Amino acid sequence: MELLQLQYFRELARNGHLSRTAEALHIAQPSLSQTIKRLESEVGVPLFDRVCNRIILNDSGRTFLKYTDQIFAALDHAALELEEIKGREEKTVTLYICSASMFLPEIVRLIQQADPEIRLRIFCKSPSEQSGSPALCVTSSPMCPVESSCSSLLLRERIKAALPAEHPLAVKEELIWEDLKYEPFLSLDGESDLTQALNHFFCMKGIEPNTAICADSPSVMRELLRLNLGIAFIPEYTWHGFAPDTVVLRTVRDLPMERFLLLSWEKQVYQTHAWKTCRDIIAEYFLHLQRS
Repeated sequence: MELLQLQYFRELARNGHLSRTAEALHIAQPSLSQTIKRLESEVGVPLFDRVCNRIILNDSGRTFLKYTDQIFAALDHAALELEEIKGREEKTVTLYICSASMFLPEIVRLIQQADPEIRLRIFCKSPSEQSGSPALCVTSSPMCPVESSCSSLLLRERIKAALPAEHPLAVKEELIWEDLKYEPFLSLDGESDLTQALNHFFCMKGIEPNTAICADSPSVMRELLRLNLGIAFIPEYTWHGFAPDTVVLRTVRDLPMERFLLLSWEKQVYQTHAWKTCRDIIAEYFLHLQRS
């Protein structure tokens, strides 16, 4: 069994199409087919099923892909560790910030202050697949996650109603859902962690807010709130202070909501010194936030 066979198998498993995979690998389609047939002959079982015009992994193929991914991940880790041994540590770290993006500039400043040589790749979305490179992901959930060897709880925060300071309901110290049910709401799109958390609680209560504006960017939604163009449910810590003069937060007594912020990483990724620095700074930042 050769690494080249595994590479071709892995690419075909992801692509699901012989001709497109051959094109991506810059080889002839018959050569790709023969390589896959030799691999299947060596492992003793078919790895793919043909469904219409697509090549689909079967149960054996999915099992084999799991171990193939581990092989390539181990090779990536070996290269990183050898670079460390030679004193040329890989200092690129990828950050996937799916929640608490308002704090990202300050976190980046602290990381660069700790080590100016660290290079950051920042994405405001979840990773689509395992990257094989040192990465950290900040996400949120409406339910308390179970901490593990590849995750850490950063913050637990309540979700409150954000109202324009001049809104008639702003004079109340506490609200009920009946106060809000006909109000125009601002919302993030359905893929955001915050919207998914809110939908979890709305479904539990059997309610549906009157959504007037839906944005795909937290910064856009914050600006709309700042301009008093609606009300919204927002986290009390991670969105705190963006418009203290124009927006007030109120608890909704009969709609208690909260979310949990989680820092996670791929279990099999080699943890470089730069990665550990970023992880520790992010964890310390949120610990300080809870204490302040």
